[in-house]
Amino acid sequence: MSSFIRSFRLFTITLVLVVLTLTGCQTAPQKGLTPAQIALLKQQGFELTDEGWAFGLSGKVLFGSDVDSLNAQSSQIVERIGKSLLGVGIERVRVDGHTDASGKEAYNEQLSLRRAKSVGSVLAAAGMKQENIQLRGLGSRQPVASNNTATGRTENRRVSIVVSAD
Repeated sequence: MSSFIRSFRLFTITLVLVVLTLTGCQTAPQKGLTPAQIALLKQQGFELTDEGWAFGLSGKVLFGSDVDSLNAQSSQIVERIGKSLLGVGIERVRVDGHTDASGKEAYNEQLSLRRAKSVGSVLAAAGMKQENIQLRGLGSRQPVASNNTATGRTENRRVSIVVSAD
């Protein structure tokens, strides 16, 4: 009987070791962005924020007062970004439109949404699926500069492309 007990113990220990070894081989599904994706975001000018990786288009893609369409240069920038994101497997973005504080807030919210839509359209034309592009019109609620100066108002007329960090 003692040889049976020894054999059973050996079998049990071997079985436990095999199970532990196989469990160690399993990898959890990846959550978040890969190092290659993060490197591309940094290279393209995205910065890590509380809401994810954001590409602020103020200074690069600005809108004139009461204008919601992109000029040719701005469209090229957005198209390049869209293709680059897709090239590293980033298929979902949020586009936040903003305005300066001139005018009524209800109008500014609609204007900022139209700005986000114009950027979203270029991203879709670059190959991103429309259903993977979330659009938000934030009006003048999140200024990046003072609305008391012409320069500040210009900076506030912007769109941000945000890639979630998770």
